[in-house]
Amino acid sequence: MRTAIISDIHGNYPALVKVLENARAERVDNYIFLGDYSLYDFPYHNEVVRELKEMENAYFIKGNKEASMKYFREENSNEIINDQNAGLYHSVRELTQKSYDFLNDLEDELYIQLSQTALVYATHISPIYERPPGVPYNKCCRNSVFYQDMLEQPFTHKEFLSCYHDFVNSDICKPYIQNINANVIVYGHNHLQSYAYCGDKLIINPGACGLPFDFNNKAAYTILEETKSGFNVIEKRVSYDIEEVINYTKSSILYEKARIICELNFMDMRSGRNHFQILDNIAREIATAKKEEGNDFSNETWAEAGERFFAIYGK
Repeated sequence: MRTAIISDIHGNYPALVKVLENARAERVDNYIFLGDYSLYDFPYHNEVVRELKEMENAYFIKGNKEASMKYFREENSNEIINDQNAGLYHSVRELTQKSYDFLNDLEDELYIQLSQTALVYATHISPIYERPPGVPYNKCCRNSVFYQDMLEQPFTHKEFLSCYHDFVNSDICKPYIQNINANVIVYGHNHLQSYAYCGDKLIINPGACGLPFDFNNKAAYTILEETKSGFNVIEKRVSYDIEEVINYTKSSILYEKARIICELNFMDMRSGRNHFQILDNIAREIATAKKEEGNDFSNETWAEAGERFFAIYGK
């Protein structure tokens, strides 16, 4: 039996289509989707949801983007959203009611009994992602640290998996993993494809279908194969037309309302890297100099940060 594990589509419908084509060619039996489906980054919001709703033998949970929908669509309906959050605000509002209801009604987590010997715990954010006290920021859970470490001293995916194994088996992380009543744990969120065993528990992060951050711009997903002798993990990367997505996005209202984030996404999808933390740091530096307070930046600060960022990194 084969199960495709897919996460973080982020509205990138062409990437999803190619991943599903690949999964079908691999004769996958089941699908587990781990959240962040159609909002914010690319403008195929309803196309993604329509595709997912037609899936058979599929399980779905919410991501952090779905968890924020109600605020941006209902509770905040009469407020002016600043440019920093405009992408999420407008993408939520472009969802049809049926698409919105489908995403909003999903559970935050699931236990999935795939077979007599495979009980899967599915969540969007890992139980070891910044949660255990004392866990330092590192490349195994933070894509911003992955980015810096890769630039300073490049490493292979095999080396990353070895580091990930050590991380999940550390004295800090291991107790959290062992307390989960499942023998397979799957999660997404940080866009870093990885897997490891912690004792008899298999932990899988399929990476990002729509926006990978592990220096590989091909769409990522993972196949969990159950055999008579145990589990096989098959990490997959699939090519798709990145420039098609970019051109379509430039013609959308998403680009009109959230140009800075869209241009940042174009850089990230071409390079397979996450530059957001750099942009955010620049914005915070400008906001501090202006003595602005709060987590949201003024439109002037956000525009100035975007101009400064692209002057340095957009060449």
